[in-house]
Amino acid sequence: MIDRYLANHLNDTERELVETRIVGDPGFRHEVELTEALRDGLRELQRQGKVAPLLKTRTWMWRRSPYAIAASIVALALGVATLLHYQRLERAQDNLVASPNELVVATLRFEQTRGGDDGPDVTWQRTSVPALLDMQFDIGLEPASGYGILIDRIGAEAAVPVLQANAASISADGLVSLSVNSASLTPGDYRIRLEPQPLTPMQPDSTVYTLRITD
Repeated sequence: MIDRYLANHLNDTERELVETRIVGDPGFRHEVELTEALRDGLRELQRQGKVAPLLKTRTWMWRRSPYAIAASIVALALGVATLLHYQRLERAQDNLVASPNELVVATLRFEQTRGGDDGPDVTWQRTSVPALLDMQFDIGLEPASGYGILIDRIGAEAAVPVLQANAASISADGLVSLSVNSASLTPGDYRIRLEPQPLTPMQPDSTVYTLRITD
């Protein structure tokens, strides 16, 4: 699936499922990045003409195990891929340091969930530059000691988990805060569920808010 995704061979539904998992699963995201770096490494080796010599049918190669030959190619590719991967990370860090003013902070205030079909609690329009969404949830005057926050993307068929985290801070007046990078949320409708931790008889099971992101 990762190979087909990187080769742009998935349909729209499959691609959306993969990208949703990339956002919500750090381990899977790392696997995609490593696979992409390996592909880049192999392309770089091919460009430098270092793959063909390894595949030539010379006498000395017939005496070597095919697994050893394959391992040599992969090891060399991984070395180049790792170098390319870290070069990309360094360039990204340099861009961030050079342009700190490009980071936009958007404060989204969520009041207690309304009843009925009145639309989303908050609507936010994506900006042309990266944004840090400072989500603030009005829980009330008797907040729990902690909250687990679950963000699901609401689709036509079923909700897809996007993010699971703990509240970054809770103010004395019951304002729960969480900061989310806008890159992790594509345009669409989201359900945000706050679950008290630990759960007590005096606290509701969860409080639900809705968010709509538009282009």
